[in-house]
Amino acid sequence: MLHPTNPISGPISIDQQKSRIVQWVCDVLRAELNSGAYPNNVLPSEDALIAKYSVTRGTIRRVLTMLREQGVIERVRGAGTFVMSRGLVVHDIGQSRDIAQDVNAQAPRVSIMATHVSSRPAIEFIARSLGIETGAEVIIVESITSLDGFPLSLRSAFMPASVFAEILLPGFDIDRSPYEIINDVLREPVGATELHISASIADSTAGESLGIPVGFPLLDTARVIRNLDGLAVEYSVSHCRGDRVIFSTLMQTADAAPSAHLHGDTLFNRSGRRSPTAAVR
Repeated sequence: MLHPTNPISGPISIDQQKSRIVQWVCDVLRAELNSGAYPNNVLPSEDALIAKYSVTRGTIRRVLTMLREQGVIERVRGAGTFVMSRGLVVHDIGQSRDIAQDVNAQAPRVSIMATHVSSRPAIEFIARSLGIETGAEVIIVESITSLDGFPLSLRSAFMPASVFAEILLPGFDIDRSPYEIINDVLREPVGATELHISASIADSTAGESLGIPVGFPLLDTARVIRNLDGLAVEYSVSHCRGDRVIFSTLMQTADAAPSAHLHGDTLFNRSGRRSPTAAVR
């Protein structure tokens, strides 16, 4: 019989083995919940989960406790265990569009509201990101994106004033996707998008704006949108609630043909929507 070992410290104890089992069961069950495996938001019974994962009742109870502490599920005495309905959405980052376009293509759940629009000289970092001279005028658009009426993310966007001066004109509709604004102003589709994703925790400003406590997990993105000629037309930074969104894309090896077919079930298809077996909650 093979005994589990840690590559660094050697053989692991029985307690360590139990902890690892609890962790991977918790990870897999949470991934299932995020994939919409339980569309009615009701988890199977403890006995069903024990049989499904081939683990002990104690393991399943520890897993359910961990998921409850994470805010993923709620256990109601005498009624069962329920997936918290948090309006989780999937955003396909493999295409040049934002979450509002992605989600609203299925149902109008996302709205954008500009909170401040101004013009000022570009600092060196912004100028370099946009490929313009330091001190050149940029238009700054600060906005809040909401999901189902509740704040989802904050964004600060910077756009060259030489191209987007009409944004400042009275009556210009700024409360919409930056991709739609760019498309209207340039009168052509956008080109490529560079996206960098990181993680942080909410400070007091983000907490107040998004209705979350200080220290709440955030997904941060830094983005450069380019036109069809490859010139940068927007640089933005956003802070998104980490419990509301899944960023999804398809990663392939260099040898894989771009049109290669996928075999078997996938969590999400290339449109950013869940596969038929994994509907958006």
